Amino acid sequence: MIRVGLTGGCCTGKSTVAEMFSRLGAEVISADEIVHRLLRENSQVKSAVICLFGEEALAADDSIERAKLAEVVFNDKESLKRLTKVLYPKVRAEIERFFEKVKSEGKCDICVAEVPLLIEGGALHLYDAIVVVNATYQNQLKRFLRKGGKTKADLNRRIENQADMAEKVKFADYVIHNDGSLEETFEQVKNVFNNIRRRTAQPGHAVTTPAADRGVKGKSRAESNKSKR
Repeated sequence: MIRVGLTGGCCTGKSTVAEMFSRLGAEVISADEIVHRLLRENSQVKSAVICLFGEEALAADDSIERAKLAEVVFNDKESLKRLTKVLYPKVRAEIERFFEKVKSEGKCDICVAEVPLLIEGGALHLYDAIVVVNATYQNQLKRFLRKGGKTKADLNRRIENQADMAEKVKFADYVIHNDGSLEETFEQVKNVFNNIRRRTAQPGHAVTTPAADRGVKGKSRAESNKSKR
């Protein structure tokens, strides 16, 4: 089984690409969905968030209001780090359990974890291949505003609190450019999926070197993998 880490910048279309992988037959898990569930259902996480950020993170019914929390953490890199320290060990553990469950069931050869802060979170060792979704700033802004974002400045703050896209691409086995039509993006996803599936069909396909250590000196991983496609 190949474990794929899917990441990218803010509003580059990671969830769209994840859904396309699912449509093609991959098993997919979303770190954002795990986080939402933890904030909603895990009392330890809720208490830790309140200790860190106070009651300004609470909604009227005393639940964690994600919009308020996002307003705090995406305006301050240190706040984001503190929240990540609380949430991401639990997120990583759940992703690992998901991988093990799918592997034990033996029904699927490709598992995809959509993780926005995959590069920043320091868990590259969990993945056999990294896919980075990229888009122009103009398209990021259009999507951000369409999803309810308020201003260009708000998007800029979120981008500034993540690793630069050029840095993310250095860790990529595959880069998907999500600036065209959905059909064009789907063709790229299909090509990546088929390439990964061919790897699973080869004898001894298991990747023995962790993803974090497989870069090629002087070029990005995406460039070094062009010969495989």
